[in-house]
Amino acid sequence: MGEEITEPSEILRKTRVEVMPYLREIAEHSRAIIPRMEVSKRWIDYYEALSKVRPLTEKEKRRLEEHRKAYNLLEARREIYRAAGRYARTKKVPDLLSLRLAQRKYYAAKAEMLPPEKAKGFGEKFVPPKELYERLRKVQEEIRAKCKSYKEAKYRLVPITTATRRARMKTLGAELRDLYVEAYDLTQRGKSVSGLIEHYKEMKKMGAE
Repeated sequence: MGEEITEPSEILRKTRVEVMPYLREIAEHSRAIIPRMEVSKRWIDYYEALSKVRPLTEKEKRRLEEHRKAYNLLEARREIYRAAGRYARTKKVPDLLSLRLAQRKYYAAKAEMLPPEKAKGFGEKFVPPKELYERLRKVQEEIRAKCKSYKEAKYRLVPITTATRRARMKTLGAELRDLYVEAYDLTQRGKSVSGLIEHYKEMKKMGAE
């Protein structure tokens, strides 16, 4: 392993060298997400490394927080693209759940980037209530767990009798149907599904990758 850099000027020089390739990518693809994430990550690493050498100034602390927020927003944007693309292909309720959760994370991250006076109104308009978000997450976890148990019973991955297997599959099937109904109902609250897809299309038209 190389020797740890402790001089502020050397930490800055190293960061600028690491950032340059990603800046060139951004120049060629202005909407590219991953290079922008890498740039933010390098500057986060820079300020964190600098803080180990000396206390950060107030301006440096603000810049560190700005890069963290930018990174979180870009990560959330990439997640919503993936979720929207997956749901567009499958039209399955679990993927719709993932899309809804990704949407909430994206708008929450976007609200963090706004001034306090604008963030409140933005959050009320676009960010689903915390209670809805928590229930969405819980339903998603329950569906995954019950699907796993159903497959274990169906494909005889657990040592149980035939009668027990059939009873378990019947019970799990009924529980999953109820969960799917609840999941679909939850995803219809707030922003509509068509709105989500239109949002996805709009972002893709902007050239985001």
